Amino acid sequence: MLKGFKWGRVFTFAGAIIAYLIGSGFASGQEAMQYFAAFGVAGCFGGLLLSMIIYVWFSSTIMKDGARLRLVYSNKIFEYYCGKIIGRIYEIYTPIFLFLVFVIMISGAGATLTEYYGVNPQLGRVIMALLAMSTVLMGLKRMVDIVSKLGPLIIIFGISVGLANIIMNPHGIAHANETLKHIQVMKAAPSWYVSGIIFPSMGCVMLAPFLARLGIGASSEKEAKLGGLIGAFAFVLAAGILSFGIMASIGTLYMKNVPALFIAQQMFPAVGIVFSIILFAGIYTTAVPMLWLSCNAVENNEKTKKFKILVIAATILAYAGGQFKFAELVNILYPITGYLGILLFLCIIFNQIKTKFKRKQV
Repeated sequence: MLKGFKWGRVFTFAGAIIAYLIGSGFASGQEAMQYFAAFGVAGCFGGLLLSMIIYVWFSSTIMKDGARLRLVYSNKIFEYYCGKIIGRIYEIYTPIFLFLVFVIMISGAGATLTEYYGVNPQLGRVIMALLAMSTVLMGLKRMVDIVSKLGPLIIIFGISVGLANIIMNPHGIAHANETLKHIQVMKAAPSWYVSGIIFPSMGCVMLAPFLARLGIGASSEKEAKLGGLIGAFAFVLAAGILSFGIMASIGTLYMKNVPALFIAQQMFPAVGIVFSIILFAGIYTTAVPMLWLSCNAVENNEKTKKFKILVIAATILAYAGGQFKFAELVNILYPITGYLGILLFLCIIFNQIKTKFKRKQV
């Protein structure tokens, strides 16, 4: 065992990655349905396997490089992989994209509390804005400690819902392909293999600065790499179980906005309150790092007065933006980010080949 290596840190890193990736898309079941379950048994499995390979590879790679490079500005990880020109494009685009995702999370928080409790949406927006702002102001270490503990809890919920429905409806999966012929399920991509690439590619652009910064907290490259590997593996595994759980009842829930809730209510009718909390927590674990990263791109020292003012100003601006629907903006931003993610994959691969070639020459 390497000196200073701690499994506790590895699992903290993994938990933080899981929490970062979850969001309302995973917790609601929409991602699982659109990216995987919609393509039938074989397509679902193939897409998940492809996503697993890509997620595990880039998460462990960037975490390891983050531990080695110890960048002052986490966004400089793009320059390391892609060079100055392309890297600069990522550096400009990514913080803007992350901030807009934070805006969407605030809007989603308002809709969540309104849907389950009938309260004014402003309440959910204010609570999420204040929670995210106060957490980020505590600093990266405290932020990671908090979100890394919430991530696994949400994953466990998703796995439980998926497994329970698979066990209760084993024939649903067996007849899923036939059922899908007679219904129209919204798909995230035209084919399972495109979906399997697009699903992690957008995550890569969003994750890269976070992973690079997270890696600095590791005592070794091995510790960082394992944290990235385990976090990515656990996330896609959970997404897979939830996907097959949704597929088991695809004929009755394909039109539902929150398919995971539908499954949960079928099993436990009184689960609505619990699920609303889980969904809200999922939004929170995505909103917090989005706010931190978008501010860190402007000011890298989180202890300065400038950083704190940025956090407060960004939160106020995001709250104002959260009053509007950003569906059209998301439809433009997400595909662009997906393609940028594929380009980033190619840059990372080229960088790895170049690095290995240099080592052989030494």
